[in-house]
Amino acid sequence: MIGFEKRNVNPKNRKTPDCVVRALTVATGKAYADVYRELFDVSLATGYMLNEKRVEDKVLASNGFIKHKQPRKADGTKYTIGEVDELTGKQGIVVIRCAHHLTAVIDGVLIDTWDCRGKCISNYYTYVPTNW
Repeated sequence: MIGFEKRNVNPKNRKTPDCVVRALTVATGKAYADVYRELFDVSLATGYMLNEKRVEDKVLASNGFIKHKQPRKADGTKYTIGEVDELTGKQGIVVIRCAHHLTAVIDGVLIDTWDCRGKCISNYYTYVPTNW
């Protein structure tokens, strides 16, 4: 089971539905405003809202992340966010989509405003450095 660190990277420490910006800020190491701007630019270019999966996918891909389909265990059950290390190991950067939420795991630690380790993984994204 991965660890959990409660952290709000919103620069005003607001409790607001900005999970997409927060997760990408944690995962990329970029400033919150820069991530917001990236999402906004893709949103303008595509006509989709900032927090739509199509926008997230484009921003994640442009930052070196690879998308993976929803994983299933051998018995057909779903993995929870707390079990993501069984898929990816404890090292690296993983962005995870679950129902109505996006979050980030860095080196086996979930970094978010709330503990969502019990939620099922929908899709997940792993970081692959561009210099590989």
